[in-house]
Amino acid sequence: MFLFDCECQKVLTKSLFCSFVFLCMSSGQVNSSPWLESSDPFLRSSLVLLSDTQQISSPVGTYPMRWALFGDDLSNLGAKNNLTDYPDLPSFVVLAKNELSYSLNTAKLNRGNKYFGVQAFSANLSKKHALLLNYGQFDDSEWQVYTGVDYLSNSFAYRMKLSYRDDGSREEVDWQDSYLSLNAGKWLFTVGQLEYWWGQGWLHNLILANYADPTLSLQASYINQNDILGVWSFQTLVLAPESSFYDRHAAARLSIKPWHSAELATTYQSWFSGLDESSDEQIALDAKLTLPSLIGIYHSVYSELASAANVSSIGAWMTGWTGSFALDQNTLRIVVETQRQSSEYQESDWHAGSYPSLSNSIANTSYQLDRSHAVALYIQRTNDHNIGISYQLADDEGDSIQAAMFTYRMPALSGLVNFSVSSIKDSSVGRERNHNNQWGVDYELRF
Repeated sequence: MFLFDCECQKVLTKSLFCSFVFLCMSSGQVNSSPWLESSDPFLRSSLVLLSDTQQISSPVGTYPMRWALFGDDLSNLGAKNNLTDYPDLPSFVVLAKNELSYSLNTAKLNRGNKYFGVQAFSANLSKKHALLLNYGQFDDSEWQVYTGVDYLSNSFAYRMKLSYRDDGSREEVDWQDSYLSLNAGKWLFTVGQLEYWWGQGWLHNLILANYADPTLSLQASYINQNDILGVWSFQTLVLAPESSFYDRHAAARLSIKPWHSAELATTYQSWFSGLDESSDEQIALDAKLTLPSLIGIYHSVYSELASAANVSSIGAWMTGWTGSFALDQNTLRIVVETQRQSSEYQESDWHAGSYPSLSNSIANTSYQLDRSHAVALYIQRTNDHNIGISYQLADDEGDSIQAAMFTYRMPALSGLVNFSVSSIKDSSVGRERNHNNQWGVDYELRF
């Protein structure tokens, strides 16, 4: 009877998935989200470029980032498409503005809101190697097929995404990346399973990131502007981590940009379980400072500080530099970052027994790395082909890890293709070096 029930459940699951595929492919509704997603490093690069050229007045360190934060700045830049209409701006800055304006208009007009995709990886990343993921790194399930539909209106937005995946140990159907948002002017309320990236880093994150799979969350965000704080935003978030010491993870973040060249943010996080008196908390600060342009390079420095279990002491810090410039009609961005733990980190006494920001035993940040140095290059070509290259050297609890990654994204077959290759080497004292090569490909068709 048990085997029969299992087979019936598999048949029912696949039938539901096929029905949802048909619904998405036959629906007349359209695609969009009320924010800039946290999954595209190249679109983020264009946004940071506009920030470093002081073309937008909002902070750029919280993702997903509501279009309303910088949409007016894009409109004020004008709707001109000819590069000669902007005599004071380099051509690659104008291209970045046009790329973001196109993405915003796509959101407003609900273009390409239905999609179908297939993804395959040669192997799953280990829990340790998951700490080495970069901003926008796509899911690394061994294989999955997914379909979905988005919709955006003035009062609400939603995404229904259904995935049938194999993560190497089990097959499952899930609703990851689905959400429902309600718009109340300056307020936006969201429930769903979304990926977040809070912080200035590209290759490290000490605050909040989804190295693990996203879990169910409730979010409220508020945006405003005044003469003291400049353009500012406040977000509060409650998550339900899976297979974690605590049942709940709450976070609140305030981001401000009081000056054109500087932005600041502070984040408070708490982990708890119902009425249990046991809990952990952490405070983090991050900042970004835009530097004067140098020989055509628009650049900035940034830093993140995260407290230890004792919130009055620093547990880890990260600092970085990023700059963007044009080369033969291509836009290049270089990122250099370093992260280290402080002496207070080793003395931290978390009530959970270890750093509590986990889901499915995978850390949500790179906070646990002893030290790490990383460099990355992002190339945006005028033909919409994008290339990402990164190298990282890190120490994690006595293990020395080297990771190199190459990604290539291009339009093909009326859709978008992502291809990645990575090489990870790690070794511990008294152990042989372990070498892990991995490849992955993702194809997504939008219509």
